[in-house]
Amino acid sequence: MGKKSRNGLSPRASGETPEDREEGLDLTPPEGGYELYRHKNAESMQTRNWHGFYWARQNEEGDYEIRTVPVSSGEYSAPGGVWHRVGFERNYARVAR
Repeated sequence: MGKKSRNGLSPRASGETPEDREEGLDLTPPEGGYELYRHKNAESMQTRNWHGFYWARQNEEGDYEIRTVPVSSGEYSAPGGVWHRVGFERNYARVAR
């Protein structure tokens, strides 16, 4: 059974496209060289209202420092910790902008 959108329809049936997931998000990167990444399986995840985006940058050790992507303007990007490089790259892909 396919994933349901907020209105109970599958994304395809509701006319929702992957680009729609970015609508309303504050995609202004935080200072410090952060780039936008998205979970590779965000479309199939069952986590309600989770867009799958994070800001990330590599630190000196090659691991990724992540920050949240605010869901609306006026909110702040919050630190999310450090992910080991291998695990992060296995689960997340940089978003071309």
